[in-house]
Amino acid sequence: MIVWSRREFLSAGTAGAAGLAMENKSRVLRAPEKPWNQGTGRVMRKFRDPIPTACAGCASQCPLVAYRDGERVVQVAPNAGASTGGKTCARAFQSLESLYDPERVLRPLRRVGRRGEGKWEPVSWEDALDRLAGALVETPDTAYVDAGRPDPLAGALLDRLGVGRRLEHETSRRWAAREAQRAVYGLPLARPDLRRVNTVLLVGARPLDGGPEFTGVARDLVRARAAGAQVIAVGSFEGATGSLADQWLPSRPGTDSLVLLGLARVLLSQGWYDAEGFRRAVASPPEAILQRLLPYTADLVEAASGIPALQLVQVAQRFAERGPSLCLVDGAGSEQAEALEAAAAVLNCLAGDPEAAGVRLERAPAWVPRFEPQMPRARAVKDILAGNERASLYLAYRANPVYWSPRSDSVRRAFADEGRVELLVALDTHLTETAELADLVLPAAADLELWNLLGGYAPEGKAAAFLQQPATRSPSEPELLRAPEVPLEQLFQGPAPRPLGEARQLGDVLLGVIARALPSGHPIREDFPFPDCGSFVRHLADTTPSLAADGGFERLAREGTWTSRAATYPRAADGGFPTGSGRVEVEGRLAHRVPREFKRLEGDRFALVVLSHPELGHGYANTRWGREIRFRNPVYLHADTARELGLAAGDRVVIRTEVGEAVGRAAPIHGIHPQAVAVAEDFGHWAGGVAATARGEPTGEVPRPLLVSRKDFLANPLGATRGGVAGADVPWWHRHGPGFSVQTLSPFTSDAHGAQAWREVSVTVQRA
Repeated sequence: MIVWSRREFLSAGTAGAAGLAMENKSRVLRAPEKPWNQGTGRVMRKFRDPIPTACAGCASQCPLVAYRDGERVVQVAPNAGASTGGKTCARAFQSLESLYDPERVLRPLRRVGRRGEGKWEPVSWEDALDRLAGALVETPDTAYVDAGRPDPLAGALLDRLGVGRRLEHETSRRWAAREAQRAVYGLPLARPDLRRVNTVLLVGARPLDGGPEFTGVARDLVRARAAGAQVIAVGSFEGATGSLADQWLPSRPGTDSLVLLGLARVLLSQGWYDAEGFRRAVASPPEAILQRLLPYTADLVEAASGIPALQLVQVAQRFAERGPSLCLVDGAGSEQAEALEAAAAVLNCLAGDPEAAGVRLERAPAWVPRFEPQMPRARAVKDILAGNERASLYLAYRANPVYWSPRSDSVRRAFADEGRVELLVALDTHLTETAELADLVLPAAADLELWNLLGGYAPEGKAAAFLQQPATRSPSEPELLRAPEVPLEQLFQGPAPRPLGEARQLGDVLLGVIARALPSGHPIREDFPFPDCGSFVRHLADTTPSLAADGGFERLAREGTWTSRAATYPRAADGGFPTGSGRVEVEGRLAHRVPREFKRLEGDRFALVVLSHPELGHGYANTRWGREIRFRNPVYLHADTARELGLAAGDRVVIRTEVGEAVGRAAPIHGIHPQAVAVAEDFGHWAGGVAATARGEPTGEVPRPLLVSRKDFLANPLGATRGGVAGADVPWWHRHGPGFSVQTLSPFTSDAHGAQAWREVSVTVQRA
């Protein structure tokens, strides 16, 4: 046995380390860079204190389970016990990332200096609420509230305060489609029921490539096809949807409504429909509809759209013979939305009952909180930009109108003008493009810190509710035990959920405004005697008879979801459609009009197709988990077109419109019409964080009030506070830059309702 002295042991250890250094100098001289997500727990730890909640990143409202390790949320996953099937998309995981983002705003800030100068100072919530109250209570008729997330109290409180200029992000983008559906069916359409459908015809719709209910519709479509349903896709861009389809028919941009009108003509002229059932469902007789469709022959459709006449007839025959059949269209951002929806309604009523074919109206139980937008964002922003309207207040709640608006450079200058927007307030999680110009930046609760009662009708007609409840636990247990005002029973329940820092959700902010601006005994205060949104959600769950009978709030808090025992969806077959005639109304809407910008698509002019990636949610741009997948914004164009223009993959190209230009990289593909060019949205951010902007260096200038600061000795013995953005936080794709924003290219092109017709923009493409 060899016995070493301490001196001999240390000497040998030093020599060994020196030998390693000589063997590989680089490993000693410079430690390898750690990946940005090292230390982020991605392993599923189901035993770690699960709590059910829900994702509000889109209209699918997927139930989730958040797993916690002490006070920290470490993972989210689909709620496998939910009736929705236990699926979700990448947006749900962004909620976890945004919760602990080091660049998150956690204290109220007040602008110092000029708008956009980037100078801030901390301010108390009391001072911020006083400024808000001055606009919301004294001048509600000129106040705008732009919401990017649902809130249980916001709609009712704003309505009582008299704030009529209410906007909502997703509704604004889909305004044309929703208004067209309201005109045809009486209400906008909800997620379709694809359980029994044998043929799905998608005209311009790409549900697997994004959309307002990406998770739900994509899951149902994949299941339907696996069960034997045939999927036919028609459009100018193939994408994931066209790849899944049994058949993809490339059509000339701007001819979607023409294709549908031609299909309807073939079906009605051949008698491939149930005449009696059609008369019960549609206000106009089939003979009158056919008379209006006579000009739209198969030969005309072939000449205009490029789809052969024989293929058009074959699609019509398949749609008629392989029922139940359902036609889905996407009229969002299109001047032709009414023609699209009316023609699709004709196809969906061929068998008599469109709801039997899978159509679902956007009906909701009376107890579900509603936020009804009163105008599209494009109309409001355009009025402010033109100087037609003055905003005493523009409150952006988890919304970013400066970035998500056409001609965003001009909108940025308009919002910086105090003569146009007197008080600009950003209630958000980050310093977004809008927040950079704001007079007040107020910390908003992240998705995993919200209270909400979400709900509607499941496809089978049963009422369903989803509880969105905070997954965080703050303050810490030692803090809770030291607080003398905490009720005794709460000491046994554990720390009450509370957002990090001083963050609040919109309903709580509005309750604070009412408490400070309205006297005790005021009718609004009497009607809303709730201290916070959580109390209101509990009240709703415990006072709704059907929900209360099944356990009310306690069951929702335990399971996260609830489905009624009986189907109570008000079917149109029983009570009629909510239109003037009680039936589907297509009269005067079956006409195709070629968009002005698309009449001359030749040479270097192309129709612009705007793509949306489900990995990138509009409410949180600083996502690393999403942008490491989508860090480029290529310019997709047909391979033959690229060859004619002398372009190869990766070549720099410049895209121009009448209002701006951008430079990107060419990506020749075959899954696009030769007269179309496709680019994606949610790129080109100039604010919002290092991931959103793809900065090559950490800023190091994030003010200390924006960061998490734990002063509790037992929870944070060293009192550590992060003072800036570290080098490891720089995204690895920063060399590619943030890409370009399609918003800077889009002119204000309004439809009949004043909404943005962003689908009807043409561009030129040339080598840069």
